[in-house]
Amino acid sequence: MNWSKAKTILIAALIITDIFLILTYVDFGFKDDEFNDNEALAEFLAQKNIYVSAEAIPERHKDMPVLYVQNEDDNCPEMTSALSAGDFPKVSENKDEEYIRIADSFIKAAGPKYDTAVFERIESSGAATSVIYKNVIDGVAIEKSRIVCFFKDGVLEDFECEWLGAVSFHSKKQNTISASQALLLFMAQNEEKKDIYIDTIEMIYWLDEGSLDTETAISADTAFPTWKIMYNDGEASYIDGYAHQ
Repeated sequence: MNWSKAKTILIAALIITDIFLILTYVDFGFKDDEFNDNEALAEFLAQKNIYVSAEAIPERHKDMPVLYVQNEDDNCPEMTSALSAGDFPKVSENKDEEYIRIADSFIKAAGPKYDTAVFERIESSGAATSVIYKNVIDGVAIEKSRIVCFFKDGVLEDFECEWLGAVSFHSKKQNTISASQALLLFMAQNEEKKDIYIDTIEMIYWLDEGSLDTETAISADTAFPTWKIMYNDGEASYIDGYAHQ
């Protein structure tokens, strides 16, 4: 047998064993000594037609509670009022910093409900520019909760708001799995054995859209820690973040 191939298989086996032992016996909380041989893991996944940069694999995770959220969409009336009442300046120089500054002031004018909005990215196409914000609680983004500010020719004209407001955390934190374990679970789900190119891996708070009562403006639900894996230019997979023993 080729020694290089045998070495890679052995390393992969050790990775799986180490992850199992860690999930079974270790109390997480951002430990510096967690197993994080991401290079070996990336090599192993490549043999299964899953390609990911070792640098893209998060090395740390922590105990996390569930998060209770409230559907406050209802077209976000505070933002509608802020846009109508505000006299927001036109972008004088086509710079990202100006778009962000104006969008920031607009969201601030909408009130404290949106204090957890964090700038994510800017998208531009011709005269149209979109400034996109995500909803971040305790350093973790809530999936499907965002604000998009639309500019045309440098003028803030409209917005899109999908908002899940954080109500409270559960009193108890539970162990979460590592990004490495999430990737191995993702690999096991790849039944088609197609080539997969992973772009990003991040821990989020996520709830199944089907479980949220979108007919009611105020609807409580539970968001769980979840590893979100983005791959093949826009496809997403959600892996349960809790370590079930």
